[in-house]
Amino acid sequence: MHFADPIIVFEVTPRCNLECRFCYNVWKSRDYSIPVELPLEKIALLADSIVAAHPVSVALTGGEPLLREDLADIAMLFRSRGIKVGVVSNGILLDTESAEKLTDAGVSWFDISIPSISEAGYYGLTGFDGFAKVKRAMLAVKSAGASLIVSHIMTSLNEGEAGKVIELAFALSADAVALNRFVPGGEGHRNPDLLPALMQLDNSLSAASKKASSLGITVYASIPVEDCLLRHDRYPGIEFGSCVCGERKWAVDPSGGLRICEQSPEILGSLLESSFKDLIENPAVAEFRRKSRMPDCEKCSRYSKCGGGCRFI
Repeated sequence: MHFADPIIVFEVTPRCNLECRFCYNVWKSRDYSIPVELPLEKIALLADSIVAAHPVSVALTGGEPLLREDLADIAMLFRSRGIKVGVVSNGILLDTESAEKLTDAGVSWFDISIPSISEAGYYGLTGFDGFAKVKRAMLAVKSAGASLIVSHIMTSLNEGEAGKVIELAFALSADAVALNRFVPGGEGHRNPDLLPALMQLDNSLSAASKKASSLGITVYASIPVEDCLLRHDRYPGIEFGSCVCGERKWAVDPSGGLRICEQSPEILGSLLESSFKDLIENPAVAEFRRKSRMPDCEKCSRYSKCGGGCRFI
């Protein structure tokens, strides 16, 4: 098995400054131990292991990656090895100084999460009154000269806000907006009520498509939406993709364990002890790719559009 040019999501810390009801991190589950984050010298060894896989990019995330005071040093470890580096953050701790420090270290793009467009909605989903700080973070990213992606999670509680998020992203010169359908993993297992009904998801996608088309901003669905459930051609302003987890996208946990997906609790092995090439030969990878969301997905003529959907919904 060989998967060229992977995208690596590296969870640099399990720590976070929010208590999001929708958090998918596997260590938020009751039966999963919290991983120990690696010191910088071990991350240097991890970077050597990752660079051997010839990744397209490495996204530094968490938890909340800015809780690591050495985040700029971590970014530099990857950038010095010729790897494109991004930071996925809730934005609460990101100001002009930290944004400039990270871009100087080689970070070329930031992904900032906006779960709600209102202060009350933001607090209800994250447990923190931080909406104003998130807008500050978006401005800081653009001021530092980096690319900005705004992420929005679509739940049952923020139906229809996607269009307003896109409007705000456009006003603050974001380069793209990523729409994520809520996936009940980690903390989300305890909040299944957040899963949007099909009609709610349709309303959110419709609002997003109309706004994206009118403003001309790139909007994509980063978690697959099955074309058999909601036809993609109904939302011309949104770019849809298929599931690439265990094929082109992989997750590395804070301890250096390789996983098929951020949602998957199964550790294939440690990248500090085995090579990426050897770990992806694990039979669990092929088994994961064989499992679609529904039994007959691979027989569907539209299978290529969603790749069988997200395996964790």
